[in-house]
Amino acid sequence: MQQLLDKSGQALAEVWLQVHKKPELILDSQFLNGNERQGRIFAHGVDRMAKSDLDFAITVWDSKKQTLVIDGQTVGQLERTLALALAHARDDRAYNRLNQLLAADADVREWKVRSALLEQNWPHVAQALAGLTIEEQQQPQWQYWQARALIETGDAPQGQSIYNRLSEDRSFYGFMAADAVMKPYSLIDKPVLLADNALATLTQKADFKVVQELAFLNRDAEAKRQWWFAVNKLSKEQQMIAAKLAQQWQWDQVAIMTLVKTDYWDDLALRFPVTYLSQVQSNAGRQELDPAIIFGLMRQESMLDQNAMSAVGARGLMQIMPETGQQIARKLNEPWQAENSLFNPDVNIKYGAFYYKQLLTRFDGHFALAMAAYNAGPNRVSKWLPNDKSVPADIWIETIPYKETRKYVTSVLSYAIIYQQRIQRNGLKMTRLLFDVPPR
Repeated sequence: MQQLLDKSGQALAEVWLQVHKKPELILDSQFLNGNERQGRIFAHGVDRMAKSDLDFAITVWDSKKQTLVIDGQTVGQLERTLALALAHARDDRAYNRLNQLLAADADVREWKVRSALLEQNWPHVAQALAGLTIEEQQQPQWQYWQARALIETGDAPQGQSIYNRLSEDRSFYGFMAADAVMKPYSLIDKPVLLADNALATLTQKADFKVVQELAFLNRDAEAKRQWWFAVNKLSKEQQMIAAKLAQQWQWDQVAIMTLVKTDYWDDLALRFPVTYLSQVQSNAGRQELDPAIIFGLMRQESMLDQNAMSAVGARGLMQIMPETGQQIARKLNEPWQAENSLFNPDVNIKYGAFYYKQLLTRFDGHFALAMAAYNAGPNRVSKWLPNDKSVPADIWIETIPYKETRKYVTSVLSYAIIYQQRIQRNGLKMTRLLFDVPPR
């Protein structure tokens, strides 16, 4: 492509490539009084530099940007990048930087709230929440923080009122709100109701007869492909029946995913199956863990599909990597039985419970930290610990830099609360699981 440019264009492209490879070249004086194209190259160099040395990149940018010729769009994009990078780094400069942005998309609006939370500056939190869209403000996540901010800034009655409404929500934030106002958790359970012959009628359809035949021949992958081909032709009402059929066949993951298509969320037995209860309970006892927490991890990791395999090779119910499995086998003084042994529920649950307990010990019994480490790795979580003083656990969770890990932790915690009802226990309370996160 570079050869298609004229000579001046080729020279400019060559400079751009050099800066891309070696961002510190922007410190050369040729960029400081150049034209707009050179200004864009300078901005690109700062963007690249920020990935390895954020502080230096910000220093360079702030000291030189006023003297450069750069279009407004490029300036805005780079300012957004630097502000969000500070927020993800849990840097105390993030809120002010985000507050100075002229344009605020959803990421900027949300990270402005999170940065204010990290400061524990509740007037800033309230201001940032006010900057969310009306639709965003109605989400349980931001309703919870609205209540917290109101109480922290002196309007306890209004904050308690929001908590009371939010406590009806079956979610991490709803359960936290219920604890705040000392109400029982709202665990609405309304199983899908079926006509007497509904399952039999669906089973007799040609598409589902093919599914059964493939499953009988142990051609599971083909059976499940045929299942989704069949299900996608059904109405939502028929998909509900199909979800119950998958439940009857003990295809837990398929049942859950089929019900998701219907937007029906209140059949808890279908959505939170208790298959492998004996293995979970025995390993929970061995590791001194609550079985509901193991179920919460398993539900998030695989939806209880013993044959689940991730794109990176994690296997089984609790998604154990083969390398991790080998290490666990050594620590348990038992022979490693090859990678596919991780598809065995007995082995997988044993190793997963052992590994989670290791993480729990490493992070001084802090459930949320151990859950985050199960997803993102313990080294990353160690980097996310506060620098100098403890941080409330709800704030720490809300400000996890990775969206996937943030969602993972809140999901596992809420699933654990639901599973304690499913297995008829009542010892877990959300706030008891979430004590302050200590500094590193």
